[in-house]
Amino acid sequence: MLISVLMAVKNECVHIESAIQSIQRQNVENIEIIVIDDGSTDSTVEIIKSIALTDGRIIFDNNPTSGKVSAFKHGYRLAQGECIALFAGDDIMPLDSLAKRMNDMQNMESPAILMSKIQVLSEDKRIDGILIPKRKGRGNPSGASIMFDRAAAKYLMDIPDSLPNEDTWMDFCLTYLPMLHVKSHDDVACLWRVHSGNSITIKDDYQTFNKKFSKRMNVIDEFLNKYKEILPIDRIAYLKNLSCAENYRRKGDWLDILFAKITLSDKLRFLAYSNKYFYAMRKIIRSI
Repeated sequence: MLISVLMAVKNECVHIESAIQSIQRQNVENIEIIVIDDGSTDSTVEIIKSIALTDGRIIFDNNPTSGKVSAFKHGYRLAQGECIALFAGDDIMPLDSLAKRMNDMQNMESPAILMSKIQVLSEDKRIDGILIPKRKGRGNPSGASIMFDRAAAKYLMDIPDSLPNEDTWMDFCLTYLPMLHVKSHDDVACLWRVHSGNSITIKDDYQTFNKKFSKRMNVIDEFLNKYKEILPIDRIAYLKNLSCAENYRRKGDWLDILFAKITLSDKLRFLAYSNKYFYAMRKIIRSI
């Protein structure tokens, strides 16, 4: 069974070689590594092309448009594999990761999605080595930690170009689409390198973080509009409540968030990001 690993990269000259090498070292026979450059202005492209000269499994192309989402979607259009895995240009894939995931995928009903864990890789000793999520038997829904088959890709890769990343879209697919068969295991699929170039980080000031987070949360209405015909009534109702809560958050109406008909975890997250004071409190709590 052929596995397609899709990489969307931009200005990753420092880490791209080690990221690709970590995939090359995977002990699976049938693999293609599709690397799409999203307009790098450093030496990323030259490094990729140099590596590709010695490995026919690497397929390189430039993103015909722009944006991380469109880069991944372009890579998907080139993919030939029965199973798809996404990866970043600055992370590391642990040895045997693909083999372990493929072993589980072969026993799953289609459309199949397997969630694994990610592990923080950082020079900051306070966070280095942290597993996400920590809970046993639960995987992470972000792009780099999931593997899915072609039937699931129909939904997961249909990402609106208006969104800044793939993670939130895939998270919503896994959470709300009832036809997907989702399984978690405790193996680490990605060593997530935490640095200043990450797309969103708690180290951002509130104004910067809020701008990025708001763009990500556009996923609520995008997802609801695209799949409202196939979603169960109760999930449609919840997503409408979530959309209202997000509007409250953007306006800083924390009291309305408190009374919103959403889960406690969503309520706490929206409250934490509703104004600069709650945001600062969350940063302090996380640093303890």
